[in-house]
Amino acid sequence: MDEKAKKKIVKLLALANDANDEESMSALAKAQELMLQHNIDESDVFHYKQEQKSEAVINTVIYEGRPQKWLYRLARIIAKNFRVRYYYQSGKPIELHFVGIMSDVQIAQITFEYARGSASYCARQFLQLPEIRRKYKRKWQLKQDYLEGYLKGLSQTFRKQVLTNGYELALQVPEVVQAEVEKIGLVPGKDTSHTVRDREAFYSGYAEGVRFKDKDRLGA
Repeated sequence: MDEKAKKKIVKLLALANDANDEESMSALAKAQELMLQHNIDESDVFHYKQEQKSEAVINTVIYEGRPQKWLYRLARIIAKNFRVRYYYQSGKPIELHFVGIMSDVQIAQITFEYARGSASYCARQFLQLPEIRRKYKRKWQLKQDYLEGYLKGLSQTFRKQVLTNGYELALQVPEVVQAEVEKIGLVPGKDTSHTVRDREAFYSGYAEGVRFKDKDRLGA
């Protein structure tokens, strides 16, 4: 519990330095409240900040294979919600990368792999439904519409969790990670969006995406 509290206090103090007067006072008050609640003094916070700075930033390939646009979108959603940055490297095969503090990247990669497997499995099950199998000529489009719905539902689930638990500060990407990404020199990528044509397929996928956090995963 202390580690979580220290992390949040550090974020609040950083916000206090950068925010306007009203936001700064609010952040400082909250930081002070947490320090008193968990019996944490300023020296504890200082040492924790030093430890954070020493954590290694890693650049990991999380996917290598065919350039499936829905995987680009999935990687972007996971990166946004797990304190890492995402980019892709063109080539044969394509590479999707996560950049971040080692512990953050490990959690983000595990979540990406699980979500990728879950979405693929659910899409296959959807395509096996009798009423869907009859539309075999539109199979590819239906699958993409389903996957887009799944990703929208997944994104909504993460967003709801962030707002409910007040994780906005905790999800800020560390400065050392931002600096590492700037060194890479990224350029604007291609359009990976998808236009939905079948609303039934989309909403079927959305329903499964919303259930993502309810599934038995990561020991939860």
